[in-house]
Amino acid sequence: MKRNPKYYIEHKLKPPKAFFDWCYSQIHTFKWSNKSKTILASDRKNCFVVEKRLTKRTNLSFFDKFYSFAIILVTEKRIEIQSYGFWSEVKEGNQTIEMRLINFEKFANDKHIKVTDQYGQYFVYGLSRNYYFGGAYTDTIFYPNNWEEKLKKKSELRYLNFDNNYDIDIERFYKYRREIEFAQKINASVLAEEIMYPRYSYSACSITANVDMRTINEKWLRNNKRFFKNSKRSFMSYELENRIRARGGKVVPGIEKYIDYRDVNYIPKGIGLVRFQNWIIKNKIDFKYYRDYLSLLKDLKINVDSENLIIPKDLTKAHNNAVELLIQMKIEIEEKAYIERLKQAKNYETAFDGFSFIFPKELNDLVVEGKTLHHCVGGSNYVEGHKTGRTTIIFIRRSDEIDKPFYTMEFNHNQIIQVRGKHNKDATVDVNKAVDKWLAWKLKNKKKRSAA
Repeated sequence: MKRNPKYYIEHKLKPPKAFFDWCYSQIHTFKWSNKSKTILASDRKNCFVVEKRLTKRTNLSFFDKFYSFAIILVTEKRIEIQSYGFWSEVKEGNQTIEMRLINFEKFANDKHIKVTDQYGQYFVYGLSRNYYFGGAYTDTIFYPNNWEEKLKKKSELRYLNFDNNYDIDIERFYKYRREIEFAQKINASVLAEEIMYPRYSYSACSITANVDMRTINEKWLRNNKRFFKNSKRSFMSYELENRIRARGGKVVPGIEKYIDYRDVNYIPKGIGLVRFQNWIIKNKIDFKYYRDYLSLLKDLKINVDSENLIIPKDLTKAHNNAVELLIQMKIEIEEKAYIERLKQAKNYETAFDGFSFIFPKELNDLVVEGKTLHHCVGGSNYVEGHKTGRTTIIFIRRSDEIDKPFYTMEFNHNQIIQVRGKHNKDATVDVNKAVDKWLAWKLKNKKKRSAA
């Protein structure tokens, strides 16, 4: 990387004139008129004209709008993303447009260079946001120059097999192109897709992907070629088998439906892994629920060292008993610490289609909710997570039975994580529709508060 980032700007690819013509055509101009006079802010052709009535009070000097346009340029040896800002302003009826390069990305020679403009004065490494709460390409319109096909046929990514059902993530594909190429070459289709298009799961404490690129590299792929070649095995299945074998066990077919490799570390030591897996499969155990059960026992300072504790005959009953014991131990669950959190209640409470969305008024309400509906929201993980704001628990009630537990919703990272009824029952269609409306309402109000 060069010491002066301006070097990359001075040696960037030159966009075609057609790109800039297209950009200006996307920017509207203005026309004011009355019976005797017409004022046209610009003589640019092929752009939308906003027509307004000309009066004595007409303001002919104002800032109009900021536009962001980008072009992706592709050659055999480099890929560039050039993003330009356009500031439209009207002064005494004349429109002026200031334009400059805002963000620049270059993929070449195994390097990803990012350069950004600083107020038109100098360049620094990194990317700038278009808006305070946005990203580098928020509201950016990309020039339709068929760059996707050029990437697939002309660039350093041309050896990859693309799935047309997914968007192209240039940064990820370029960074892991050798790993993707290797996986595709040995016909490890599932693994290749996981590297290209990872899926994420969200919980109160973390965001995890179904593939760990801290582990996967070309050496790792070569060493594990036999496991993945000509198969639909996933990264999860590989890691699960490895972790179980490392503990002296073997994989029971079907266990992958209930646990992943990260769960193996939570399996208590005092039981055989085959017996534990058979118990999980036979009872169709939700491992998140099981982990919450273990967490309850830990809070109660109970050593999980006997079979009846590790694999109880009735997990739900054992979980509920642990919750009740915890309630007895914690008569007051730090309600004082919840006061500030409770001030946010108005940002979550509303009603749709006969269902009311209620923010818990006391932490003990979570315990009661979990006990009444026989699910794990009353466990210490959820209580602590909701109290600190790591996650948010919302009660969904029928509006005509406002005090009767019905469904419980978890909201985190601007997404609905889960909606569960009695005994972890999935939400009905009408409840899901109300939840979708609630989410749209919540995100809309968040934007309003951000703008304010």
